[in-house]
Amino acid sequence: MSKHVNGIERLFVLALFAPLAFAVPSAMAQPSTAAPAEASPVQTQPATTGPIVHNFQLRKINGTLNVTVNSDGTYDFSGSTGKSFPDKDFDVSLVMKASTGEMILFEYAGDASHSIQFSKQGQSKTLQDNFALFAKGHYTAWDYRFSESAAGRAKIYEEREKKKEELRKEEAEARKRHDEKVAAEKKAALQREEQQEIAEERAKQQQSSSGGGSSVGSVLGTVAKVAGVVGTILSFL
Repeated sequence: MSKHVNGIERLFVLALFAPLAFAVPSAMAQPSTAAPAEASPVQTQPATTGPIVHNFQLRKINGTLNVTVNSDGTYDFSGSTGKSFPDKDFDVSLVMKASTGEMILFEYAGDASHSIQFSKQGQSKTLQDNFALFAKGHYTAWDYRFSESAAGRAKIYEEREKKKEELRKEEAEARKRHDEKVAAEKKAALQREEQQEIAEERAKQQQSSSGGGSSVGSVLGTVAKVAGVVGTILSFL
Protein backbone atom coordinates (compact mmCIF):
# COMPACT_ATOMS: atom_id res chain seq x y z
CA MET A 1 0.00 0.00 0.00
CA SER A 2 1.31 3.44 -0.84
CA LYS A 3 2.29 5.88 1.88
CA HIS A 4 0.19 9.03 1.98
CA VAL A 5 0.90 12.64 2.83
CA ASN A 6 -0.47 14.24 5.95
CA GLY A 7 -4.25 13.82 6.07
CA ILE A 8 -4.97 17.47 6.70
CA GLU A 9 -2.79 18.54 3.78
CA ARG A 10 -4.52 16.06 1.47
CA LEU A 11 -7.99 17.22 2.48
CA PHE A 12 -6.93 20.81 1.82
CA VAL A 13 -5.57 19.96 -1.64
CA LEU A 14 -8.60 17.90 -2.60
CA ALA A 15 -10.97 20.58 -1.39
CA LEU A 16 -9.07 23.13 -3.44
CA PHE A 17 -8.94 21.19 -6.69
CA ALA A 18 -12.03 18.98 -6.70
CA PRO A 19 -14.23 21.70 -8.26
CA LEU A 20 -11.64 22.18 -10.99
CA ALA A 21 -11.81 18.62 -12.27
CA PHE A 22 -15.07 19.17 -14.06
CA ALA A 23 -14.78 22.87 -14.92
CA VAL A 24 -15.30 23.86 -18.56
CA PRO A 25 -13.79 27.17 -19.71
CA SER A 26 -16.28 29.73 -20.94
CA ALA A 27 -15.90 30.64 -24.60
CA MET A 28 -16.90 34.18 -23.71
CA ALA A 29 -13.83 34.54 -21.52
CA GLN A 30 -11.34 33.97 -24.30
CA PRO A 31 -9.54 37.18 -25.25
CA SER A 32 -9.86 38.37 -28.82
CA THR A 33 -6.15 37.78 -29.38
CA ALA A 34 -6.05 34.39 -27.67
CA ALA A 35 -2.77 32.51 -27.83
CA PRO A 36 -2.82 28.76 -28.52
CA ALA A 37 -4.04 26.23 -25.97
CA GLU A 38 -3.36 22.52 -26.16
CA ALA A 39 -4.10 19.39 -24.14
CA SER A 40 -3.05 15.79 -24.44
CA PRO A 41 -5.30 12.75 -24.23
CA VAL A 42 -4.65 10.30 -21.41
CA GLN A 43 -1.55 8.28 -22.29
CA THR A 44 -0.62 4.89 -20.84
CA GLN A 45 3.02 4.72 -19.76
CA PRO A 46 4.86 1.41 -19.41
CA ALA A 47 6.69 0.10 -16.37
CA THR A 48 10.31 1.10 -15.87
CA THR A 49 13.22 -0.20 -13.79
CA GLY A 50 15.05 3.12 -13.82
CA PRO A 51 14.03 6.77 -13.54
CA ILE A 52 10.62 7.79 -14.80
CA VAL A 53 11.27 9.98 -17.84
CA HIS A 54 8.68 11.58 -20.13
CA ASN A 55 9.24 13.99 -23.02
CA PHE A 56 6.24 15.54 -24.77
CA GLN A 57 5.94 17.77 -27.83
CA LEU A 58 3.86 20.96 -27.56
CA ARG A 59 3.05 21.10 -31.24
CA LYS A 60 1.07 24.33 -31.37
CA ILE A 61 3.97 26.35 -29.97
CA ASN A 62 6.82 24.16 -31.25
CA GLY A 63 7.89 23.43 -27.69
CA THR A 64 8.72 20.62 -25.30
CA LEU A 65 7.50 19.49 -21.89
CA ASN A 66 9.61 17.10 -19.84
CA VAL A 67 9.61 15.42 -16.47
CA THR A 68 12.16 13.16 -14.77
CA VAL A 69 11.47 11.44 -11.44
CA ASN A 70 14.14 9.44 -9.63
CA SER A 71 13.75 6.74 -6.99
CA ASP A 72 15.21 9.05 -4.31
CA GLY A 73 12.36 11.51 -4.85
CA THR A 74 14.30 14.08 -6.86
CA TYR A 75 12.54 15.49 -9.88
CA ASP A 76 12.93 17.94 -12.74
CA PHE A 77 9.88 19.40 -14.46
CA SER A 78 10.91 21.51 -17.44
CA GLY A 79 9.74 23.00 -20.71
CA SER A 80 10.71 25.42 -23.42
CA THR A 81 9.81 27.09 -26.69
CA GLY A 82 11.64 29.72 -28.72
CA LYS A 83 8.38 31.50 -29.52
CA SER A 84 7.39 34.67 -27.69
CA PHE A 85 3.87 35.68 -26.69
CA PRO A 86 3.85 39.40 -25.84
CA ASP A 87 1.69 40.40 -22.89
CA LYS A 88 0.84 36.77 -22.10
CA ASP A 89 1.35 34.48 -19.12
CA PHE A 90 1.89 30.74 -19.63
CA ASP A 91 0.34 28.04 -17.43
CA VAL A 92 1.09 24.32 -17.84
CA SER A 93 0.20 21.25 -15.78
CA LEU A 94 1.23 17.60 -16.00
CA VAL A 95 -0.31 14.77 -14.00
CA MET A 96 0.94 11.23 -13.40
CA LYS A 97 -1.75 8.83 -12.18
CA ALA A 98 -1.17 5.31 -10.85
CA SER A 99 -3.60 2.51 -11.70
CA THR A 100 -4.80 2.60 -8.08
CA GLY A 101 -5.72 6.28 -8.36
CA GLU A 102 -2.84 8.11 -6.68
CA MET A 103 -1.69 11.22 -8.57
CA ILE A 104 1.38 13.44 -8.70
CA LEU A 105 0.68 16.88 -10.15
CA PHE A 106 3.31 19.23 -11.61
CA GLU A 107 2.55 22.86 -12.54
CA TYR A 108 4.42 25.89 -13.81
CA ALA A 109 3.19 29.42 -14.50
CA GLY A 110 5.20 32.38 -15.72
CA ASP A 111 5.68 35.21 -18.19
CA ALA A 112 5.74 34.25 -21.88
CA SER A 113 6.58 37.64 -23.38
CA HIS A 114 10.16 36.65 -24.18
CA SER A 115 9.87 32.93 -24.98
CA ILE A 116 9.35 30.18 -22.39
CA GLN A 117 12.17 28.41 -20.57
CA PHE A 118 11.69 26.80 -17.16
CA SER A 119 13.02 24.02 -14.96
CA LYS A 120 11.48 23.19 -11.58
CA GLN A 121 13.77 20.91 -9.59
CA GLY A 122 13.40 19.52 -6.12
CA GLN A 123 13.06 16.48 -3.90
CA SER A 124 9.85 15.07 -2.49
CA LYS A 125 9.52 12.49 0.28
CA THR A 126 6.15 11.58 -1.18
CA LEU A 127 7.72 10.84 -4.56
CA GLN A 128 10.41 8.73 -2.90
CA ASP A 129 7.91 6.73 -0.83
CA ASN A 130 5.63 6.10 -3.80
CA PHE A 131 8.17 5.77 -6.63
CA ALA A 132 7.60 2.01 -7.01
CA LEU A 133 3.88 2.57 -7.39
CA PHE A 134 4.39 4.76 -10.47
CA ALA A 135 7.34 2.74 -11.79
CA LYS A 136 4.93 -0.19 -12.28
CA GLY A 137 3.23 1.82 -15.01
CA HIS A 138 0.91 4.81 -14.90
CA TYR A 139 -1.12 7.30 -16.92
CA THR A 140 -0.17 10.83 -17.93
CA ALA A 141 -1.97 13.90 -19.24
CA TRP A 142 -0.90 17.52 -19.70
CA ASP A 143 -2.49 20.83 -20.54
CA TYR A 144 -1.24 24.35 -21.20
CA ARG A 145 -2.87 27.69 -21.90
CA PHE A 146 -2.15 31.39 -22.00
CA SER A 147 -3.78 34.35 -20.31
CA GLU A 148 -3.35 38.10 -20.39
CA SER A 149 -0.46 39.29 -18.23
CA ALA A 150 -0.74 42.42 -16.11
CA ALA A 151 0.93 44.35 -18.92
CA GLY A 152 -1.43 42.84 -21.44
CA ARG A 153 -4.50 43.72 -19.39
CA ALA A 154 -3.22 47.27 -18.98
CA LYS A 155 -2.71 47.61 -22.74
CA ILE A 156 -6.22 46.33 -23.50
CA TYR A 157 -7.68 48.76 -20.95
CA GLU A 158 -5.77 51.72 -22.40
CA GLU A 159 -6.80 50.87 -25.97
CA ARG A 160 -10.43 50.46 -24.97
CA GLU A 161 -10.49 53.72 -23.02
CA LYS A 162 -8.91 55.53 -25.96
CA LYS A 163 -11.54 54.15 -28.33
CA LYS A 164 -14.38 55.17 -26.02
CA GLU A 165 -12.96 58.67 -25.64
CA GLU A 166 -12.75 59.00 -29.43
CA LEU A 167 -16.38 57.95 -29.79
CA ARG A 168 -17.48 60.47 -27.15
CA LYS A 169 -15.54 63.22 -28.96
CA GLU A 170 -17.01 62.25 -32.34
CA GLU A 171 -20.53 62.21 -30.87
CA ALA A 172 -20.06 65.67 -29.37
CA GLU A 173 -18.69 67.06 -32.64
CA ALA A 174 -21.62 65.60 -34.56
CA ARG A 175 -24.08 67.26 -32.19
CA LYS A 176 -22.32 70.60 -32.65
CA ARG A 177 -22.88 70.18 -36.41
CA HIS A 178 -26.49 69.21 -35.69
CA ASP A 179 -25.82 65.88 -37.40
CA GLU A 180 -28.12 63.80 -35.25
CA LYS A 181 -27.73 60.68 -37.40
CA VAL A 182 -23.96 60.49 -36.93
CA ALA A 183 -24.32 61.45 -33.26
CA ALA A 184 -26.77 58.57 -32.73
CA GLU A 185 -24.40 56.15 -34.51
CA LYS A 186 -21.46 57.19 -32.31
CA LYS A 187 -23.58 56.93 -29.18
CA ALA A 188 -24.71 53.43 -30.16
CA ALA A 189 -21.10 52.40 -30.88
CA LEU A 190 -20.05 53.67 -27.46
CA GLN A 191 -22.84 51.71 -25.79
CA ARG A 192 -21.75 48.54 -27.63
CA GLU A 193 -18.19 49.03 -26.40
CA GLU A 194 -19.38 49.46 -22.83
CA GLN A 195 -21.69 46.43 -23.00
CA GLN A 196 -18.91 44.28 -24.44
CA GLU A 197 -16.62 45.38 -21.64
CA ILE A 198 -19.23 44.46 -19.03
CA ALA A 199 -19.89 41.07 -20.65
CA GLU A 200 -16.19 40.21 -20.78
CA GLU A 201 -15.71 41.20 -17.14
CA ARG A 202 -18.63 39.04 -16.04
CA ALA A 203 -17.27 36.11 -18.04
CA LYS A 204 -13.84 36.49 -16.42
CA GLN A 205 -15.40 36.54 -12.96
CA GLN A 206 -17.43 33.43 -13.75
CA GLN A 207 -14.37 31.65 -15.10
CA SER A 208 -12.31 32.60 -12.06
CA SER A 209 -14.94 31.40 -9.59
CA SER A 210 -15.34 28.05 -11.40
CA GLY A 211 -11.59 27.42 -11.81
CA GLY A 212 -12.07 27.17 -15.56
CA GLY A 213 -9.07 29.32 -16.35
CA SER A 214 -6.56 26.92 -14.85
CA SER A 215 -4.63 24.18 -16.63
CA VAL A 216 -4.82 22.27 -13.34
CA GLY A 217 -8.60 21.97 -13.53
CA SER A 218 -8.46 20.79 -17.12
CA VAL A 219 -5.78 18.15 -16.63
CA LEU A 220 -7.46 16.76 -13.50
CA GLY A 221 -10.71 16.52 -15.42
CA THR A 222 -8.94 14.58 -18.18
CA VAL A 223 -7.75 11.83 -15.83
CA ALA A 224 -10.68 11.99 -13.41
CA LYS A 225 -12.10 8.54 -14.16
CA VAL A 226 -9.24 6.79 -15.95
CA ALA A 227 -8.70 3.20 -14.82
CA GLY A 228 -12.16 3.32 -13.28
CA VAL A 229 -11.02 4.98 -10.06
CA VAL A 230 -11.29 8.52 -8.75
CA GLY A 231 -7.87 10.07 -8.25
CA THR A 232 -6.26 11.15 -4.99
CA ILE A 233 -3.56 13.83 -5.16
CA LEU A 234 -0.46 12.72 -3.25
CA SER A 235 1.68 15.74 -4.09
CA PHE A 236 1.38 19.07 -5.91
CA LEU A 237 4.81 20.14 -7.17
